[in-house]
Amino acid sequence: MTTNTSNINIDKNLLAAILDRLIPAVDDLPSAGQMELTGEIVRLSGQQARFQKIFVNAMEAFATANPDFASLTGAEQDDATRAFESDSPELFDSLLTISYIVYYKDERVHKRIGWSGRTPQPDGNEMEPWDESVLENMRKRKPFWRTV
Repeated sequence: MTTNTSNINIDKNLLAAILDRLIPAVDDLPSAGQMELTGEIVRLSGQQARFQKIFVNAMEAFATANPDFASLTGAEQDDATRAFESDSPELFDSLLTISYIVYYKDERVHKRIGWSGRTPQPDGNEMEPWDESVLENMRKRKPFWRTV
């Protein structure tokens, strides 16, 4: 079932702060929160009702447990995130999973990790020519099935 993402009310500043702790900056690649991925996360989570519900529940539970999250120090944010993971593992997992999905779809991440994103076939990975000799032992075996 597809849902309308326009009715999802998510604090994108809180989500960006969470993303910054989940996926920090690496060298020249900014943290996930600084990459402006929140809109895509909200959009993707709203594509199916069951995903939207758990994502919204996770964000609401996180906000309730950590009303001043954005104003905490980095270490305090890490502690709050760990506590949320411990107290609400399913909700935490939903936040982490959708964050990773969107993060690893981003072209900047592809470039950073050296992933071409090509399809395996027909223009991607080349297959070695077929070697008929791999079937030689099988051809020597007597049939183990009945002819019908």
